[in-house]
Amino acid sequence: MRMKKILLSLFIAFVSSFTVVIFLNFFHRGRAGFLDLLSTLPIHIYFMAFLIFTSSYFLEALRIVYLVRHRGYKIGFFSAIYNTVIGYLFSFLTPFAMGGQPFQVFHLSKLGVDSSYATGIMGARMLENSLGGAVIALIMLNTSLGWILKNGHLVIGGVIISLSVSIAIVISMFKPKILMPLVKIASRIFKKDLVESFNTWRENFELSINYMWKENFYLVILDVLEWFATLVIQIYSLFYILNFLSNVKLNFWLVFGSINAVNALAYFIPTPGASGGIEFTYQYVLSGITMNSGIALKAVTSWRVVSYYLQILLGIIFLGAFGKIGLEGNK
Repeated sequence: MRMKKILLSLFIAFVSSFTVVIFLNFFHRGRAGFLDLLSTLPIHIYFMAFLIFTSSYFLEALRIVYLVRHRGYKIGFFSAIYNTVIGYLFSFLTPFAMGGQPFQVFHLSKLGVDSSYATGIMGARMLENSLGGAVIALIMLNTSLGWILKNGHLVIGGVIISLSVSIAIVISMFKPKILMPLVKIASRIFKKDLVESFNTWRENFELSINYMWKENFYLVILDVLEWFATLVIQIYSLFYILNFLSNVKLNFWLVFGSINAVNALAYFIPTPGASGGIEFTYQYVLSGITMNSGIALKAVTSWRVVSYYLQILLGIIFLGAFGKIGLEGNK
């Protein structure tokens, strides 16, 4: 991704976020400006929240190293860190936050990993994100969903979307032949026969899915546990900020369950990194939990700086400083 596209994506993301934050501030009769909202937190809280969120990258990298080496491929831990950080960067800069996984597949294939197996690894993570969020919301009937049912149907839409996306991913993973009509359409558009290449890839992909989901199902169980731990860490960075701002004692699992339930709607917004959607939906659920829309707005705005803009800055630094090493790999 060229710097011009990165800057354009950042501009669109900032405008989307800024517009929603200003609207919410006005709607809730807030008097604080955008910079005033950011200055609510002391620097050390920003720093700690940033470290908490970023620490999840190490779990993601360990996951990649383990799954890749289990299949016989070799990849260094730094290459896995690079894959993770840049994967998040491209997710943050693309509509629907969908650009990260294609880069990660491309990067792993550059390091010698079969692209079909790399696709299976990233497809499993997409399924965990969509299905896992819905399952968590449904399990926590006495916390997140119990609160949701009393305060509107917005988040229920998120659960429905999550389940729908999960079904689509499962069908695509276990019945990849269903994608053949799209391949034929692409062949006509690009005036190139892609059917044979797709059939070869599909056969390898089916072998990869069988390897993870049938022959070594414990890999899926371990992967789900890692995904859950990563999600807990990332949402805890939000809870850390929220807990600092709030005067009442908050239940982490209530925040965790509610945020998961609304994520599908948040990321359905077609802006880079779902900017605007995150701010609006998170503000909605956190206002109900804290019973204070002002605190919720400050928390969400500050957390987006920590979990989005500073992470983009980290990704750009990695891209510029370690791009060559990241693509060549280290054993």
